[in-house]
Formats: sequence, C-alpha cells, structure tokens
Amino acid sequence: MAELSSVISAIRGKSPEDEPANIVGAFAGFGSILGIIAAAIGLFAGISLVPITSLTWELTSISPFEWILGGNSQFTIYSGAFMGLLAVGLLFQALGSKDLRSRLGGMFGSVFYVGFIMAAIVAVFITLGFGSVTYTTFIPTFLSELYLVTVIFVIAWQMISVFYVDSSRTWVGFLAGMMNGLFIPVLALGQALGPLVTYGAYGLLLVGQLMTLVYWWSPKDTIRGFARSPEKAKFAFGMSGFLTFVIGAAAVFIGPLGTHPLGGSIWQPWSTIGIPAGTVALHMLTNPALVYGFLSMMLFWILLSPRLGARELKTTTIGDDIVKGGSKWFAVFMIFMGILAAGQSGVYADTVSGWGFFLVIGPASAMILMGAMYTAKTDIITGFPLVIAGIFTMVSPFSIALLVIVPWILVIVTQMFLMIESYWRGFTGFSQGSLSVIFSILTSSAIIVFMFGILGRGPLALWPTNLWFNISLIPGLAPEVQSSVIIILPFLALLLRNAALAGFSHGRGYTTGGILMGMTVMFSLMIPVIAGNDTVPHMASTGAALLVALYAISMLLILSLNMNLAGDVAEQGHEFEGNLIKFSAIGQVIMGVIMLVFVLVFFSGLPSSHEIALVISIMVTFIVGGEILSIISWFIAGIRLGLLKEGFRIQRPVQ
Repeated sequence: MAELSSVISAIRGKSPEDEPANIVGAFAGFGSILGIIAAAIGLFAGISLVPITSLTWELTSISPFEWILGGNSQFTIYSGAFMGLLAVGLLFQALGSKDLRSRLGGMFGSVFYVGFIMAAIVAVFITLGFGSVTYTTFIPTFLSELYLVTVIFVIAWQMISVFYVDSSRTWVGFLAGMMNGLFIPVLALGQALGPLVTYGAYGLLLVGQLMTLVYWWSPKDTIRGFARSPEKAKFAFGMSGFLTFVIGAAAVFIGPLGTHPLGGSIWQPWSTIGIPAGTVALHMLTNPALVYGFLSMMLFWILLSPRLGARELKTTTIGDDIVKGGSKWFAVFMIFMGILAAGQSGVYADTVSGWGFFLVIGPASAMILMGAMYTAKTDIITGFPLVIAGIFTMVSPFSIALLVIVPWILVIVTQMFLMIESYWRGFTGFSQGSLSVIFSILTSSAIIVFMFGILGRGPLALWPTNLWFNISLIPGLAPEVQSSVIIILPFLALLLRNAALAGFSHGRGYTTGGILMGMTVMFSLMIPVIAGNDTVPHMASTGAALLVALYAISMLLILSLNMNLAGDVAEQGHEFEGNLIKFSAIGQVIMGVIMLVFVLVFFSGLPSSHEIALVISIMVTFIVGGEILSIISWFIAGIRLGLLKEGFRIQRPVQ
C-alpha cells in the first residue's frame, strides 16, 4: 500500500496530506514507463532486439541487393524502436535522478548518460547502417561494428541495474536491479536456446521496469543513508553469484562436451572452432551467445560486490571488503574483453579465431581472481572451486569433461550456500582461517608427491620432465586424452597453494598475501600458452618451465611470509617456535643459493644428459626439502596464532 500511495503522490505531485511529494525522482519514473513499452514491443516481436551477438542473416536478393537480419524482415524496425525507447527512457532517468546522484555520490549515477548515448547509437546504427550495406562482403563489417557498440551499452545497462540495487533499502530496489540485470543474460541465452527463453527475458524486463517505476516514485527514505551496502544488496550479491554460474552452466554443457576418437568424454574450450555441416563459415563450437550471457551476468555479480559495515567486519573477522580495488576492476576489465570477444565471435567471419584467446581467458581470469580474493580472506570453500573451475576451462586443446563439470557444480553449490548466508546473516563470505592452514599443507604435500614422481613417471619421450608428468595416470584413458590435464596438475597444485597461503597474511598487515594472489592470477593466464606447442613433449617442457618459474618467484614471497609469521609467533610469547620458523626460512635461503649456483655452473654452456639429470635431482631435493620445512612452519603458525581455531560461526549476529 505504501508503494501505491507513493505512485499516486508522484502522479499528483503531492502527498496524501496535500504536501509536496517527497519522492526519489518523479521525472525519472516516466523513463521507466518507456521501458515498459519497450518490453511490450519485445514480447510482441518474440526475438532478440538487442544486437548482442550471433544474429542470423540471410541474403534474399542479389540484384537489387536485399538481406534479412535476425530472421525477421522487420527486425531493424523493431530493434530500432526498442533501443530508441530504452535510450529516451534512460535519458529521462538521467535527468530525473540528479538529486539522487548528488546525494549518493560516486560514478555509478553518471552511467545513465552512457546508457542513453550507447542505446541511441545502437538504434541509429541498426536503422541507418542496415540500409547502407550494399554488398555481401560488407555484412561482417557491419555486424562487427554493431556488436562493438552494443557491448558498451550492455556494460552500462548492467551498471545501471547495480545502481538500483545498491542505492535502495527495500525489496523494490532489489527487484528492479535483479530483474533488469537478468534481462541481457537471459536474452543472450534465448538466442541459443529458443524463443521461450527470449519471452522470459522480456518478461523479466517488464517486471524490472515496473519495479523501476515504483523505485523512482517511492519516498526518499527508501534510499540508503550510508556508504555501506544495504542488506538487500548483500543478498542480491549472493543471489547473483548463484545465478551467474547457473546461467554459465548452459555454456558448459551445451557445445563444449564431446567424445575423443580414442575414447573418453572431453570438454573443449569456448575458443574451439568448428565448421558446421553444409556451411563454409567459421563457427565457435559453443554458441558465443551462451558465453555472452554468462559474462554479462558475471559483470553484474562482480559490480554488485558489497561494501561491508563495521558490524559485519567485526563479526566475521574478515576485517575488510572481500571484492574491491584494483583486483575488482581488473576482473571487470577481463570480463569486458570476454564480452567483446563473445560479441565479435558471433560475426562468423574469418577473424573469429582471433578472439578465441580472450573468449577463454576473459571468464577464466575473472573466476580465478574472484576465487583468489576469497581465499585471501580465508574463505577457502568459496574460493577454491572458482580457481579450479577457471583453470580447467582454459586447458587446451581439451580437458577431461569431469574435471570441468564437477568444479562447476561445486561452484554452484558453494554460491548457493553463500546466497543463503547473505540472506540469513547478511554476510558475503565465510571466515575459515583453519582451512587456510589445512589446505596450504595439503596442496604443499601434493607438490611433494608430484616432485617425487610418486604418482608414476611418464614415457621417456618426455624426459627430463617425465618424473612429474605421468600421462598414463588415469586408467582407461589414452595418454593423448589425459596428457593436457596431467601437465596442468602440478601447476594447479602450486597455484592453489599460493592462493591458500594468501590467507595467512589476512589481517596481519603483510603485503605478501596480495602479491601471492596477484601472481597466482597472472601465471594462470599462461596456461593457454602450454597448448601452443605441436607435441606432448613440447607441452610438457613448457609446462615444466612455467612450473619452475612460478615456484622460484613464489619461494621468495613465501620465505618473506614465513619470516613475518616467525615474528608474530615470537611476539605471542613463543620464541622457540618463532626461531624455529625463522631458521627454517634461513635454511631455505641457503639451499636456494646453492641450487642457483648449480644451475649457473651446469647450464652456462650445453649440459650433457647426466648434468641435466643431476641438476633436476638437486632441484627436486631442494623443492621437497623446502616444502617440508614450510609445512612445519605453517602448522606451528596455525597453532600459535590461533588460525586453526577459526572456522564457521553458526549463529546470527546481534542486530
């Protein structure tokens, strides 16, 4: 009833008491009315009117030149009208939200103008540009430019949707933001899954615009009064994370799955190119629209990352916002590159293969970075599945299907629990210092297992790296099927160890954790490089080189971390244990210097096979010895600093 009263007040310009209506933005509400009309046009047309990617086209006449876009002869008219209405609606909202934007501050409010400009450009371009295409060879260029400007509109639209959620304390703002934020992802799915999903997208837009109307015509006291995120926004963050990977599951299960000629189910990266029967154009094996929908939803999720208040920070012992700063905006940038690649991949031209790299690392790097940010705040359960899923989606030319599917399901499950947590207690992460210690030790132990070749050795053709890469590890699968995955496993163990170790720095003022987190992400982006080799031995050599390089850089940071932990343990009154950790770190430094001397002596020229074997044996001894000393140090620090006592807190905080 309160919402209905505010709507009536907005129309009358006065409150029920005949006083001036104190609502959020009366003029902005008329922009939402235009959005409702646009949604109605979309429901009438029943096709995707936002030219995101993968639009079908057909040449109907050569002379005179005539062609159809979007499978409908009236597509350009419908799309132009739809985008034009959205453009004018966003302009009304931009003009009518001046007071609100000045009150809230920040950059998000100004994005209304960006959305208006880009929607107007798309409307004009698709209407006038379509008629300027007079040759078949011009069509790919036209589509490429159209998809490019649409990408910027999509980003602006998602940011506007975040604005609704983040600024309101009510369920109205929550629904306005969520429904509008889901519109583009579901619309993208509709291009691949059929018209029923497309109708669902316009239904979401219709509800979203109705809620936006109520949002603008609600009392001003519905707007948050502090910089921290409202409770509804935290729940929206949890829900959007869950929905992101539910939507992304379409891109995981539809297209990439296949069977290797030698047997075994495989998962091929989103950059894999195929030529469908009866065509000559290059197509992605996975419809780019599916990846587009996943990435646009992920963008909404990350942009919605909440700003926690003092109560949440104190209760969860998180001590700081989880997703923030340069890491957050780097993830947004990589998503932008991924969306751009997904859009351009839908042109179906010879240039499609050039965007494959960003189509892979865009979503993967954002997932890995989000996972690393969670593990850096000691949230292992949320972070590890994100890192693992991101890593295996990059493995090329293919990965074992279960190694992608299982982590993806784990991500969905953990995000579901996080959604429940955000609703029940208002928290957006779990504080689990004990798991940081446990998983640091477990992943370090896994490195020892790989270094010693306990899982078996590969064929002599992989020498000198066959000690680490047993490409016949999984029974029942041909070596050609599992080789790309096996080569990644030691690298993955090292990445996970670094991600878990970042949790030791949390709340202690060390910079080591942040550097470890960033380095983990940057090295993970080199995984596609491993597949750039012609043969498995070359892939193994490249994988080993990356493994050693990452370990060498990590060692310096870990020694710094261990020295800091030694100081903290000593300050707690445990000088013996502190000195033990310190001397262990010093011992590793001495061992590292000796190792460096051996490498310089034997590899300054052309080493013989015996010299290579000797250096590798010494290196394995050094790595294993260092890992054992570090495991002891982390276990002691976990006990003496109380990390092993930190875990779940199953109670609601005092309100």
